[in-house]
Amino acid sequence: MIRASLDNRGVYINSSPGSERVSRFFTLLKALVIRDVTSRYRRSSLGMWWAFLQPVILMLLFNMLRGFVNIPSDGLPYILFSYAGLVPWTFFSNAVAACGPSITANAEVIKKIALPREVFPLAAVSATLFDFAMSGIVLVGMMIWFKVHVSLALLWLPVLIILMTGVAFSVGILLAGLGTFRKDFIFATPFLTQAWLFATPVIYPLSSVPEAARSVYMLNPMVGVIEGFRNVLLKATAPPADALGWSVIMTAVMLAISWPVFRKLSGYFADVL
Repeated sequence: MIRASLDNRGVYINSSPGSERVSRFFTLLKALVIRDVTSRYRRSSLGMWWAFLQPVILMLLFNMLRGFVNIPSDGLPYILFSYAGLVPWTFFSNAVAACGPSITANAEVIKKIALPREVFPLAAVSATLFDFAMSGIVLVGMMIWFKVHVSLALLWLPVLIILMTGVAFSVGILLAGLGTFRKDFIFATPFLTQAWLFATPVIYPLSSVPEAARSVYMLNPMVGVIEGFRNVLLKATAPPADALGWSVIMTAVMLAISWPVFRKLSGYFADVL
């Protein structure tokens, strides 16, 4: 039997043995992910086709924009260049958006059962990986169509996916905690991600950013993720070391800030839900 309590309202403590606690956490996480994935497209006419459509529509819009504005693409076909950036970016924006209301959406569970609240934003991020995999299928098809050469650099993909998930979770868990008390944070999320898009090399390459501004620009942790995906998938090279290094550092910093804040706020969730 699980013995659980809230210490000073801020920290959930489970005194079960470590292995049992981890096992129960991942069992709950798995159940929530399956629920989120299966319920997401319920009563939708297009169903999981939405997972394909969102990045594809954005790719078409960016290609139309390129007809009016000269946007470089590092010598790659722009349609492939933009889509390779949109796949990880769409995951990030959707995961962050799903995290925001993840606590309020599970209010009845949280009010009745003592469990680690982190599992809800983590489930929201994990469920979005399904959409990422679906949109990745289109990218693989495009790589075959354009006869893209691949190499052992593909071994970097798991690292990049973990980093991409870490960035989304570090931002999403903070929004989930703050959004439980003030919905303004949830409403502001689409504007935040839209603005963030233009500060990330999704529709243009990192090489087009002025050298003088690049050191500040790379503090954005999604820069290393996007450039890493393009290098590994389209250029058959390892991710750029400087951009990837800054992404890892900034993700660790954000997580070191957002997780304790969430843990502190989580003690009051049951009171405001």
